[in-house]
Amino acid sequence: MFRLDWFRKDPSEKYRMGCGSSFDASDGPRTVVVFGSTGLLGGAIARRLLQEPFLYKVRCVTRRSSGEKARELAEHGAVIVNADLGETKSLEKALEGADIMFLTTHYWEEKNKEKEVIKGLNAIDAAIQCGVKHIIFNGSENVKKIIGKECSHLDSKSAIEEYIREVENLVVQLVGNTTGINFTILRLPFWLENFYSVFKPHKLKHAVYAVALPLEGSELDVMSVEDVGEIVASILRRPRQYYGKTLNLSVESLSMENIVDTFNRHFDNRKFTDPKIRIKDMEKFQFPGSKDLAAMFEFYQSGQAVRDIKLTRKLNPHALTFDRWLSENRDKVEEALREAN
Repeated sequence: MFRLDWFRKDPSEKYRMGCGSSFDASDGPRTVVVFGSTGLLGGAIARRLLQEPFLYKVRCVTRRSSGEKARELAEHGAVIVNADLGETKSLEKALEGADIMFLTTHYWEEKNKEKEVIKGLNAIDAAIQCGVKHIIFNGSENVKKIIGKECSHLDSKSAIEEYIREVENLVVQLVGNTTGINFTILRLPFWLENFYSVFKPHKLKHAVYAVALPLEGSELDVMSVEDVGEIVASILRRPRQYYGKTLNLSVESLSMENIVDTFNRHFDNRKFTDPKIRIKDMEKFQFPGSKDLAAMFEFYQSGQAVRDIKLTRKLNPHALTFDRWLSENRDKVEEALREAN
């Protein structure tokens, strides 16, 4: 996919990513292109950067520019750009003149690993073609390599990560740029927002709910996706410190006992329990993606999903614990519980 001839034509002029290692606010605001801006992760980053209009011009990429979420971002100062990760020309138009790209890809829309990988590679190619100075990507470990089972929604992101590193090595070889591509990889833990969406507690009987996570005695690294916005802002304040780095994020590590106890403290009119489901139970569930999610939890149990709480709190000292998050998001969880009735 990557266009080698583009480098060979005139690498000294075409390739400028290594020149972006130092930013000065006096140069004016940097243009940040945010993919997935109408979703949870991209939206959190766009909203945070929009708070500093003297530092950042935020360009939000969407296929639905007339949607409510896109309109809300525009009202706060974002430039809304129509583009599709499957269409290279639209990506190059969206990234023209940009300094920074935040990229997240979405497996669950089509549930197709190969399509997600191709779309991610398209965005990386377009960013380099347009001379983007810093790429921040929501990546992952290679779960299949670690546990021997497919986990498509994480393995796809691992493949895109690998491509970024391959291109970096290619840049060094062809251009002689010893810094390669300026990229930063974020690896996120379990999102607390899952507790009012895909992993919301399900009703067993009147006022009794099960929190069905197959932890089997292990602990789960967690954080709120909303707090990733501040982490990206911290990275952009000192980008050179994070070039070429993989940042493994987590705010805290929780046992099932911690999770259930916290739910019970915040909802005294309900009872929450741990049904003690296992990986092999989740593998047998009949909803689409159950085997992928079971593999994700098996990966979490493996001890190979290493996350850095100290680094995460350095990047965002105000990141919410589960207890604080549940206090601030009680209404959303309450609504999800009503839907579970």
